Amino acid sequence: MGDTFKHALSAVTEALNSPPSPDNIEMETVVQLLGSMDKLRVMLEPPNLAIIKLCTAPYALSCIRVAQGMGIFNAFFHADDPKEMTLNDLNAKTKGDKELLSRIMRHLNACDIFTQVDSDRYRPSALALQLADDSPVGACVKHFYLNMRATSFLNEYFEERGYVNPSDAYDAPFQYAHGTKEHFFSWLSHHPADQEAFNSVMTMNRQVGESEWFEIFPVEERLQVSTDRTLIVDIGGGVGHDMLTFNQKFPHLPGKLVVQDIPSVIGDIKSPLPEGIDAMTYDMFDPQPVKGAKAYYLRTVLHDWPDKQALEALARIREAMAEDSILLLNEFSIPESDVSRISAAIDQDMMEAFSSLDRTEPQWISLLERGGFEVVKVWRFEFNATMGKALYEAVPRGV
Repeated sequence: MGDTFKHALSAVTEALNSPPSPDNIEMETVVQLLGSMDKLRVMLEPPNLAIIKLCTAPYALSCIRVAQGMGIFNAFFHADDPKEMTLNDLNAKTKGDKELLSRIMRHLNACDIFTQVDSDRYRPSALALQLADDSPVGACVKHFYLNMRATSFLNEYFEERGYVNPSDAYDAPFQYAHGTKEHFFSWLSHHPADQEAFNSVMTMNRQVGESEWFEIFPVEERLQVSTDRTLIVDIGGGVGHDMLTFNQKFPHLPGKLVVQDIPSVIGDIKSPLPEGIDAMTYDMFDPQPVKGAKAYYLRTVLHDWPDKQALEALARIREAMAEDSILLLNEFSIPESDVSRISAAIDQDMMEAFSSLDRTEPQWISLLERGGFEVVKVWRFEFNATMGKALYEAVPRGV
């Protein structure tokens, strides 16, 4: 066993001394390697070190958020030469005093977001340059920092409720932590900065290396309509990313594409959508205004809602469907065992913000059947870097 670990150490050392370009390694190989390294770390790490790392993990996110507020990442991102910067030069470009800046940079260096070249000089990593205010990665930090407030009150919330799984979208840990009765989405509409961060995160809600849904679904076979009919209604489609990529892939297909979302999201669309794609404000619990579309499509929308509201949304879709309409549900589909840490964390995030959950395949099929649908096929993505996903194709019963 000792020789095995010596060989492993030698291989890792060799890779560090002459690292290959990430572009030359298949993402699936990268993910498998990282997974193996994580398992090895868990095997070797002493329990006292493991618990210290778990207990101090939230501090990294808080430190990054403070660094954003001070303008540290913006300073490097907008510098003429962002390769290196002294503490004095950085202090001149950021908010706050030099002593705090030094402590924040020390933590960011420990997190490998910066490299401390010497006692007074720092070099940003590729990640550091992506944490500037205008980037989706930077918005991701802001969004999860907001959610972390609910996390910090999670035990108190469950203590008062007898540790019962939440099922009310208006009484989640989020409402408890923020002292509000508003739903998370309504609350966001009154907080523009948080709404903008959320919208930006939704545009990056793509798994690393994941195929687009239309790459695993037989679009040309299943989606054929006349020019005067709506081809796809993208419910909760954000700022239109999915329909834009679909239109680029299938510009020749007849029929209109419609992106629907609440006003605060549709209003955040920066540029007019191309001809053939309409943006429409819509609440998915109201009657669906687009009747008889060929396909009604939702991407990671219903996982934001517990069963009660999810069934209400499905009912509005079913009422609007024609006999040949189909429902396409592109959702996280977590395994029934051996769930990854990221999947488990996002499931908890759904619980904290919405009293919802990330469902397993049997749970999704059960939900659709209770909503009056028959599942025709489950199209599974072959490779998922972070979380399991599937495309559920369903048709209405009794239309």
